Amino acid sequence: MKESWKVGEIASLTGLTIRTLRYYDQIDLFTPSRYTDSGHRLYTKSDLSKLHQILALKQIGLSLDEIKSVITNKERGFATNIIETQITRIKKDIQVQQNLLCELESALKTIHSKKIMSVEELTKLLGAMKMYQEKYFTKEQLDRMKNYYDQSEEDTLKEAELEFRMLLEKIHLQKENGTPPNSSKVQALAKKWSDIVYSFTGHDQNLKKQMEKFHAENPNNGLQFGMDAELYQYIQEALE
Repeated sequence: MKESWKVGEIASLTGLTIRTLRYYDQIDLFTPSRYTDSGHRLYTKSDLSKLHQILALKQIGLSLDEIKSVITNKERGFATNIIETQITRIKKDIQVQQNLLCELESALKTIHSKKIMSVEELTKLLGAMKMYQEKYFTKEQLDRMKNYYDQSEEDTLKEAELEFRMLLEKIHLQKENGTPPNSSKVQALAKKWSDIVYSFTGHDQNLKKQMEKFHAENPNNGLQFGMDAELYQYIQEALE
């Protein structure tokens, strides 16, 4: 029965890269028990068992430093404290995500039940989005989007929404008819769609890019009035 494994074999068994295993060795987290005469690493059954412990602790979210502390410190209370701290951290993360989910679901339900998104509804949705502002929008960018609605007349918003929906219907029809996105007709419709969507960015290209990223990664969000991911991609291809 096999008693030792080379670094490449350990990598194949665990799915880790050789580079990762070497890094673990460098930081004294996981070092081989033996070496060949030529200096190559050899890992034993005991080493493999330790690596499984490391991967299990990593799976529950512990950092490499925390894993190293748990493994090197044999006191039961120490390991318990580290894991309890991680459990508390995960529970907080789950609560944040649950709160965000409730906000988005509530905002989406309100938006779908009406023909126009009011300032209050938009504010509620943007408030939920603020939890992800580091990923998508800065506070200044969110304020700018809200200010657009604050400063726009209700009739103007309704006209913009009506035109927006009509454009979506026309673009959807072209897609269903098999018209390629690079056709001049689709490109013209997509350009009008883009002009409406980004009319309130103040020609801020950074804000425009972040909006594109948000819509691309959240294809069924309420700000797209039910447009699905395929139609959004079709429009983006027409705009290229």
